[in-house]
Amino acid sequence: MLAMIKRFLPFIFIFGLIACNKSTLTIDYFGQTEPGTTPEIFAKDVISIKGRFEHGISFAPNSQELAFGIFNKGDFSGTIYYSNKEDRSWTKPEVLEPLENESVFLPYFSPSGKSLLFAQSRPDANNGFTDIWMLTKQNGFWEQPEKIDSPISTLTRESTACMSMNNTIYFSSNRDGNGLADLYCSSLENNNYIDAERLNSISSVRDEESIFVSANESYIIFSRYATNENGPDLFISYRDYSGNWIQPELLGSKINTSDWERRPFVSIDNRFLFFTKQIFNDKGYAESDIYWVNTQNVFKPYVFEPIQPKVIKIGKEFNVSIPTDYFKDIDSDKLEISLKNEKLDWVNFDKEKMTLTMNPNVIGEFSLIFTAVDEYANETEDTVSIIVEE
Repeated sequence: MLAMIKRFLPFIFIFGLIACNKSTLTIDYFGQTEPGTTPEIFAKDVISIKGRFEHGISFAPNSQELAFGIFNKGDFSGTIYYSNKEDRSWTKPEVLEPLENESVFLPYFSPSGKSLLFAQSRPDANNGFTDIWMLTKQNGFWEQPEKIDSPISTLTRESTACMSMNNTIYFSSNRDGNGLADLYCSSLENNNYIDAERLNSISSVRDEESIFVSANESYIIFSRYATNENGPDLFISYRDYSGNWIQPELLGSKINTSDWERRPFVSIDNRFLFFTKQIFNDKGYAESDIYWVNTQNVFKPYVFEPIQPKVIKIGKEFNVSIPTDYFKDIDSDKLEISLKNEKLDWVNFDKEKMTLTMNPNVIGEFSLIFTAVDEYANETEDTVSIIVEE
């Protein structure tokens, strides 16, 4: 019984942080002053150093460890640095010892904090192809890294990988043969990862990679080449009540710029988004730093349980119970839901009871527009189709 309790304690901790979006816990992010809604360079001159190409960061869920990557411009190799908190102070970031002789990239802690996922170059590929590897900690010490074989690592290039609370691994791969990366996931069954599934509702004809998934798989943030003229930007997709990923949305202009935005990571309490900004000039790759930003304007209300189209009869009253979780928001429980169609005098929405009453006096097809606004003034609309027949 004691062993079982110890096994689930890390997940109980994670559930607590996820449930308490406005946690009263004070988390020390490497001694940095918390940013507002405008991105700031993270740990300037200590982690983000001018002229050095930092590339991706991850904090352990207990916020006592961090790992970040360095991209070596000369030979395209990578190095992972590590720091942990000892006696209330963070140690100086140093090369993660078990990986010091390897070309490695993009570290991500697992939700339990006991594993670190990363990409590692193949020895015969000149750092052009990488596989997904895992480093596991036992009794406070890192063991030797192990490659995660097929169906995750293949003969093609697999790069960023992130793990959910149920050990599902989300990753990017160009295995489809068109040269572009798409997003995939693979679930753990009987201690083996099963067939990788392409995330069709998110993957597109453009290049997608740099994936981050929340521990409870409620949202994904990833990078995509938004246009032919611009480099990669960050997008977000939420999961609805059917388990489907909804249409991705581009994050705001404070985050996405004319530079390259990649390598997202969100703190376990959903309060801060970390990402890498890569800057190019007429001489090529000029700078790469890690930024962070408060998520108040990152997460917006989204349609969790959509309302299906309704066919009703003219002259007859029709009542619809609106699902209490019609809209959801990752970091806000206070949503103001309203109906914008004031001109339809035969429609009434009771937002207190979440009921829609209709008594149509005209035949036709109508669109009802519902709006959800969170406490940070982020707004989302959803359209419901109503068909009135005789």
